[in-house]
Amino acid sequence: EPPVQFLAPEAAPGPLCVAPGEPVMLSCELSRAGALVFWSHNGRPVQEEEGVELHAEGPRRVLCIRAAEPAHAGLYTCQSGEAPGAPSLSFTVQVAEPSVRVVTPEAAQTRVRSTPGRDLELVVHLSGPGGTVRWYKDGERLSQGRVQLEQAGARQVLRVRGTQSGDAGEYLCDAPQDSRIFLVSVEEPPPVKLVSELTPLTVHEGDDATFRCEVSPPDADVTWLRNGAIVTPGPGLEMAQSGSTRTLTVRGCQLKDAGIVTAQAGGTATSARLHIRETELLFLRRLQDMRVEEGQDVCLEVETGRVGAVGAVRWVRGGEPLPHDSRLSVAQDGHIYRLFIHGVVLADQGTYGCESHHDRTLARLSVRPRQLRVLRPLEDMTIIEGGSATFQLELSQEGVMGEWARGGVRLRPGPQCRIHTEGRTYHLALSGLGLADSGCISFTADSLRCAARLTVREAPVTFVQVPQDFEVTEGDTATFECELSQALADVTWEKDGRPLIPSPRLRLQALGARRLLQLRRCGSLDAGTYSCAAGTARAGPVRLTVRERVVSVLSELRPVSVREGDSATFECTVSEVETTGSWKLGGRPLRPGGRIRIRQEGKKHILVLSELRAEDAGEVRFQAGPAQSAAELEVEALPLQMCRRPPREKTVLVGRRAVLEVTVSRSGGHVCWLREGVALCPGDKYELRSHGPTHSLVIRDVRPEDQGTYCCQAGQDSAHTRLLVEG
Repeated sequence: EPPVQFLAPEAAPGPLCVAPGEPVMLSCELSRAGALVFWSHNGRPVQEEEGVELHAEGPRRVLCIRAAEPAHAGLYTCQSGEAPGAPSLSFTVQVAEPSVRVVTPEAAQTRVRSTPGRDLELVVHLSGPGGTVRWYKDGERLSQGRVQLEQAGARQVLRVRGTQSGDAGEYLCDAPQDSRIFLVSVEEPPPVKLVSELTPLTVHEGDDATFRCEVSPPDADVTWLRNGAIVTPGPGLEMAQSGSTRTLTVRGCQLKDAGIVTAQAGGTATSARLHIRETELLFLRRLQDMRVEEGQDVCLEVETGRVGAVGAVRWVRGGEPLPHDSRLSVAQDGHIYRLFIHGVVLADQGTYGCESHHDRTLARLSVRPRQLRVLRPLEDMTIIEGGSATFQLELSQEGVMGEWARGGVRLRPGPQCRIHTEGRTYHLALSGLGLADSGCISFTADSLRCAARLTVREAPVTFVQVPQDFEVTEGDTATFECELSQALADVTWEKDGRPLIPSPRLRLQALGARRLLQLRRCGSLDAGTYSCAAGTARAGPVRLTVRERVVSVLSELRPVSVREGDSATFECTVSEVETTGSWKLGGRPLRPGGRIRIRQEGKKHILVLSELRAEDAGEVRFQAGPAQSAAELEVEALPLQMCRRPPREKTVLVGRRAVLEVTVSRSGGHVCWLREGVALCPGDKYELRSHGPTHSLVIRDVRPEDQGTYCCQAGQDSAHTRLLVEG
């Protein structure tokens, strides 16, 4: 791949000169659009920052400076790689020094007048700091001496100490691109005098009064006095100056502002009198008759047409000044005047008036006796059984004699009933409340009655003692016990989350506040988690562990040999009384019933088998837990004999059914049916039946060819029947 080259310009461009604040844009074009370039300024890498931006526009690379500063001047190089000797292009940027101009004074020439002996100060402000200026007087450059030259940033100062007549002349401040001329004269100041006299003024109360005079020269100082005291500016006094005119304005004149106003300038003075004409103080909003209750606070209020001075109005009762009483107070808020009477009594009623020099208003205050009222009524309360309740009632008066009652029955102080009063608040405290204490609580005093509802709820049941985990041996009794906070509470016992129902083996007991769960003859199925619930309270779960009982055989089963039809008894003695055993015969479990009887006598387990058959022979096994014992049962079979034989001949109609029946000496015996010496098999034609010792041969749809001799063989015995077919 060919190296990256700069396409244009081939030679380095000439220096780029810009003024401070102007933008600068340096650009070049590469031979490949995706090539990387590195910019440097005076040999240092250029980083993109505020005011400096680097752009790539296809093959074009641009460095942009938004506002040039002197620090941006120098040599900029764009290199197409980091390797030494890589192609590069350089730019020279020059930033011109900013021009320094005079900002103030704006005029090219300024006249300055000074007084002999005073300091002369000429001040020039430049457009920027760092500018160098030269001072000249009448064409000659000034240096230090009596003349002091000072510079503070852009501020240039020429100061002449103790000005003399020879210091008058033309002063020039020469900046690099600008200059200013000061024409200085040194003269004795003209004498200060008042040119015009003050004029007496008469204004209405509340209006403004302005005094004017003229002074020469215009910049002379004037001192104002009022009634001989020097005036200082404030909210009600304003002093102003406009050329040679001086003014003193008194805002919102009051009667106390009347007097002599004097203006002094130099050795001259002028005085004039200020007259204040009092404005009529009339009532815009007059007093209104009032009716109040004894003990209340009263406010009588009027509004005047203007703000009167303190004491401009007075309050009276019955035409006489108000008596000295701490319950009476007056206040003024601008145009509003108020009379406050705190805690009105019956003696306060009468006619009250408010008077000014120009107006008067009257009103009647009526006071009615105090009425007993409820300020804060009783509130309904709900209490848990055994708790306490406090009722509070606030009345409008203290010392009221009243009665507390519950359900209409008067309450008297006692160990569980406390009655007391605090000011206007009346208290009733009841403790040790029971369900029977629910009802209406009332307070009665004269014609006033206030009531509230007291509700005593049953206390929630809680567990005082909870059941504990229990471990029991299989066959023993397990007892879980808990104790409740209430003796009459109902509980529910659960096993593995399911409610338990009493049974002969499961017993539930309640002994006062105690609750018991008894499980008798515990087995492995009784193991699990048990819990007790009483209302919303729960106890548990606790775990019942049933250990397997270790059982051993004390006396083994003995073999028994009997004849068919007899009974056989098997006995096995184990080490534990509360043991459940199981019997098997030939591997098949035995259940009591019919020919099988099973019983237990303490540790002895007995199996009785009756009416034994030959097929009953086999192993008899008893098992109780891990312990087991086995013995053989032998049953001697009796020879099979015919007890009831079929008739020697039997006649059957064609198409009907023929039944031949025999009874043998015992059930379960095997018989064989033959016809003309050939054994018969069950099928569509023949059906072989057996019910206990009775055996039957059923011949369906008899045909003539079925006629013949039929034989039933049972062991060594046999019976023959001749079947005849008719029709």
